[in-house]
Amino acid sequence: MPKVAYLSLALVLLAAQASAAPLSSADEAALRMLTEQYAKAWVANDRAGVMGPWARDGVFIPHDGVQPRIGYDKLDAFWFPNGKAVGTVPAYTQTITAISGDDRFATLYGRFDLTWQNDSKRYNWIGNWLIVARKDQGRWQVTHMMASDADPAVTDLKPQ
Repeated sequence: MPKVAYLSLALVLLAAQASAAPLSSADEAALRMLTEQYAKAWVANDRAGVMGPWARDGVFIPHDGVQPRIGYDKLDAFWFPNGKAVGTVPAYTQTITAISGDDRFATLYGRFDLTWQNDSKRYNWIGNWLIVARKDQGRWQVTHMMASDADPAVTDLKPQ
């Protein structure tokens, strides 16, 4: 690449960095609230609350090598086939280890403790999560989420 091209690229990158403001305390609070409300929506079986934080082009990368779900409609169909959840979430917490970013993009990560059950079994996963969020028209939206966990503890709910 010619020196002029390198210089042009460097100037574009510097301009992009210069236009971003540091992550404000209000943005950090909004991101904390986003994760808290997301977990509460699962426990309340609130489809709109679960799907609300997601960007239309959102990507969820589940645990255990399960294929990523890309796009709002695929996420909705994954978690709410036929418009409703296939089980319930009696408990779900997400703790935040760190938040970083600027006034346009942020990365959050931490630990989660998720209990999900259907009619016959209860599963409890404990693991790590990672979220990338984008601020769009003053509202933070999840663009990417990834979960990583150990095998769940499984409890039979029906007597054998």
